[in-house]
Amino acid sequence: MVSDPMATIAARLTPLAPGAIAVVAMTGPDAQSILRRILRHPRRDEPISFETNRPRLCRIFDVDRLLDDAVVTLIPGARGNVVELSTHGGVRIVQRLLMLLQSEGATIVDAWEFIRQSAADESDPAGIAARLTVECEIDQALLACQSRRLARWLLRQRALLPPFLEAIHTLDTSARDEFVARSRVAIRLLQGVTIALVGPPNAGKSTLANRLIGRDRVLTSDIPGTTRDWVSETAFIDGWPVTLTDTAGIRETTCSIESEAIRRATAALHHTDLAVVVLDGTLSPERRLIACEEVFHALPANLPRIVVANKADVASFQGSSDDHAEIVLSARTGDGISVLEQHIVRHFDWHLLDDTTATAIFARQLATIEGVDALLST
Repeated sequence: MVSDPMATIAARLTPLAPGAIAVVAMTGPDAQSILRRILRHPRRDEPISFETNRPRLCRIFDVDRLLDDAVVTLIPGARGNVVELSTHGGVRIVQRLLMLLQSEGATIVDAWEFIRQSAADESDPAGIAARLTVECEIDQALLACQSRRLARWLLRQRALLPPFLEAIHTLDTSARDEFVARSRVAIRLLQGVTIALVGPPNAGKSTLANRLIGRDRVLTSDIPGTTRDWVSETAFIDGWPVTLTDTAGIRETTCSIESEAIRRATAALHHTDLAVVVLDGTLSPERRLIACEEVFHALPANLPRIVVANKADVASFQGSSDDHAEIVLSARTGDGISVLEQHIVRHFDWHLLDDTTATAIFARQLATIEGVDALLST
């Protein structure tokens, strides 16, 4: 065990297992000088200046050999600033980074010892244990992280959430209610959000799916009824990960295979968080209204929905206050996609999540707040 207050220590804070992100931390009097020796600007061969609580993208070099890119954050601590280096999650990368820090003069310790020595109040073992538990929970979430934006946000919560929870009882009712509200949003996001694209055949659902996914994952065709079963894939809405499901077009048909696909798609909607109803914008407002009402009839009554009129690139859209369309877009060109994404963000309240505000990511992290169980169940 290292107890010398003049020692510079480093530790691996995430499990030694393959994952998207790995976190190595360092603190002590020589931490800054070690950083200057091993880190370089990602685009220029020059030192990098740091500000506390402001992540910086850096490149880690072992002499003249590039080791990895990393997001580096300085966090105030009892022994000076704590440096968190968030690298790619390969086991070998983490091992090489620890060996590099050791060769530069840092003493390698385990995560518990690192937290004990860098905690704000070393006389409070219970507080240290609680902080370590929260950080480990966030590390586990990082291992399953599917987007850069979510990873960046989780890394900020590693610094923000533990001290916030320690001081939660000093907050007024309004601040605590706001914390619970945005935590509910985060918990739901991390549990997984599913969005289904529904609508009549040939409205452009599969083209929209490919646009949101970012690649041609779904077969598209001008022939109605091409999609015969639902296709699910991870998509990123304003950077946040969701499971996007493209379903078979809803219509009356004599084809037994297509009928079964429509039946399965309708059944899958009972496990969906939001339906994006895609209509053909080349149709008249009256025909769009008929198609929209047919889709609404097939949806679960309590399923939230956003209605879009697609194909704005091939027709002059004629709006109507009666056809339910909220957004006009072109899945082919991308026009209007950002508007759709912002509607989805507002629906799920993801705008409440930012990199400067502490937010819980698991319901058990709210257990100390009086009445939180009732709030989470609503």
